[in-house]
Amino acid sequence: MSFSIERYKEESTRLDITGVAWEDVSRYPLAKGDLFCLHYMMDIENHVPLYLSHLLVTRACMDPILTAFLACWNYEELWHGENLGKLLNLYGIKFDTQDRIARVRANLGVQNSISILTTMAGSWLSKDFSAIYLTIGAINELTTLTGYGALIRKSKHPVLADLLSRIIKDERRHFAFYFNSAKEWLTDNPAAQRIDRWALDRLWVPVGKGVKTQEEVDALACYLFDDEQGEEELLAIDEKIGKLPGLSGVRLMSKALYEARARMAKNPGWGWRLIDNEAWAIAAPRHSPIDQMTGRRGVPVEALES
Repeated sequence: MSFSIERYKEESTRLDITGVAWEDVSRYPLAKGDLFCLHYMMDIENHVPLYLSHLLVTRACMDPILTAFLACWNYEELWHGENLGKLLNLYGIKFDTQDRIARVRANLGVQNSISILTTMAGSWLSKDFSAIYLTIGAINELTTLTGYGALIRKSKHPVLADLLSRIIKDERRHFAFYFNSAKEWLTDNPAAQRIDRWALDRLWVPVGKGVKTQEEVDALACYLFDDEQGEEELLAIDEKIGKLPGLSGVRLMSKALYEARARMAKNPGWGWRLIDNEAWAIAAPRHSPIDQMTGRRGVPVEALES
């Protein structure tokens, strides 16, 4: 699996949605679990600019190849979130995309600022920080495209399947960059391998955790992967990441699934209550009103329905 940054820069563009049958979105049903996953995925795709802000204060910003990739990656991810939101709107879920993004960010409170500071400090303490970032990027992109594939399988919604298949093509390119870059950094670099393994064992969290609660992460994991095929897909992610130098035998995705199962077994309503009660709606943050955070006022849902 090779990756050319020059070719990527030339070919990077917004998601091609030519021919997507948007008019048919509401013709096919989506289960509550499907809708929960779509809201989760949309929110995380829309969170990419904040994640990028964390990276641009680290050692990673000194590498022109990394920053060139990040510029294109950020733009492509923007259109993933935009189009997932469009599909939900056309299905009949009423929200203003920009208002929702602002509310998700406002609900983070001071957590985002603290995270930026700790990431910045950690990166400048270790010259091999980029190895950690690249490896986590590979895991997250592979997890994301695998999750989209699982949602295609679960939902059996033809328009959603078409849209997600197009997004998956982007995510595969992103994964190729991260994986190959991580491999290059880790090869013949025992120090980087040690710190990478240490960070994955102690600091790694599944995609979305932090923006989403542990219960939301568990609900997504068990809805998409709590069957034989899903478990095999997560084991395949571990196996692929384990091929990176120094990461043989790593178990991250499968461990996350098993821990989610354990929490659900201990509390049978855990996770599923969010799906069944449609608790994925974003409430106004208690301490950070949207107009104070952004200088803008959100569009009331009632206005969208008129």
